[in-house]
Amino acid sequence: MENKTISLTNKIIVGLIALVGLVLYIMIMKDPDNADSAINAMLNFTYFVLGFAVLVSLWVWFKEMLTHPGKLKETAIVTIIFLIIVAIAKYGLASNQPAHYYPNINVDAATSNWVDTGLYTFYILGTIAVLVMFLSPVLSMVASGSKSSSEAYEEEEEEIEEV
Repeated sequence: MENKTISLTNKIIVGLIALVGLVLYIMIMKDPDNADSAINAMLNFTYFVLGFAVLVSLWVWFKEMLTHPGKLKETAIVTIIFLIIVAIAKYGLASNQPAHYYPNINVDAATSNWVDTGLYTFYILGTIAVLVMFLSPVLSMVASGSKSSSEAYEEEEEEIEEV
């Protein structure tokens, strides 16, 4: 019952957000010359939705950590690894040189450094994800050794029957 209620609530919230976004979009398209107020309203609504999503995500995370304290160690390890990757990107790869490609945009060295950090962090994490995706089947084949797939399946069935 609780899952159905949560699912219905989520659908209602998503529908309301989509409806407000559609109304703001129509306001912008209706009068593109005087769309500044509608664009500001849309940006403010976007900030509100983003803030709401972050708060809900943090609330669910804290709830999970309180109900399953064993996961706290895993979370701490993953967080530390992520911070190490960000530190490598920031202090090892990112530059302080602002891009001069866009003369109308004033970007200082700190902002340029953080943009580079974000890009390099994305590149590193993306590369790790792709490597894991391609290496996972290879590692599972190596771990199973020279067993055929039917032998491995039979062993898994025996383990399940023992439990």
